[in-house]
Amino acid sequence: MSAEETTKHKYHHGDLADALVDATLTLLARKGPALLSLREVARVAGVSHGAPAHHFGDKAGLLTAVALQGHQLLAERLSESQVQNQSSEARLQAAGEAYIRFAVTKPAHFSIMFQPDLINPDDPAYRAAGAASFRVLESCVRDLLQPTPGDGRAIDATVVALWSQVHGFASLWLAGNFGDPDDLDLLETLIEEMLTSLKR
Repeated sequence: MSAEETTKHKYHHGDLADALVDATLTLLARKGPALLSLREVARVAGVSHGAPAHHFGDKAGLLTAVALQGHQLLAERLSESQVQNQSSEARLQAAGEAYIRFAVTKPAHFSIMFQPDLINPDDPAYRAAGAASFRVLESCVRDLLQPTPGDGRAIDATVVALWSQVHGFASLWLAGNFGDPDDLDLLETLIEEMLTSLKR
C-alpha cells in the first residue's frame, strides 16, 4: 500500500485531522514546504479541496499541526532516552543521540518544527510541546552542572549551546554536508564522535 493509499485509508476511518497531517508529511518528504499546497494535501488525503482550510484555517495552521506533532514525538524520544541511575554525562549524551536520531528518522517533521515563518509560533499547544522537549534537555544540564540558586541564566545558555550543537549536526547531516545521508555507518561514527565531545 502506497503512502497516499495509507492516508486515504486512514481518513475513511474518520480521522480527518490525522489524515491531513499524514498527507502533508508525505508531500513534505517529496517536495519540501515551499511547493506544498492545501489543494494537493486534500488530493493526497482523498478529501474535498476545501477540507484542509476548513479544518486548519490555512497553510500555516496545517503546518503548525505538523510541527506540534513533531515536538510531541521529539519530547517522547528524549524522555525515553533517559534511564534511571544513568550518570549525568550518559543522560546528556543519550538525549543528544535521541535528538539526532529523531531528526534523521523524521525529516519531514524536522523540516517544519523550527520554522516560525511557516507556522503559527504563538500557538499555545505548539509552544507547550516545544517547552516539553526543552525541559528534558534542561534537566540533563542541571544534573550535569549541579547549579546553585541564581544560576538560571547560565543553565539556559548551556542548554541553548548544546541544543544548537546537536540541531546543527542534524541539519547539516540531512542536507548531505557530511556525505551520503543514507550512510548509516558514517552516521553512527559521527554521532559517537560529536556526542563524546559534549562531555569534554
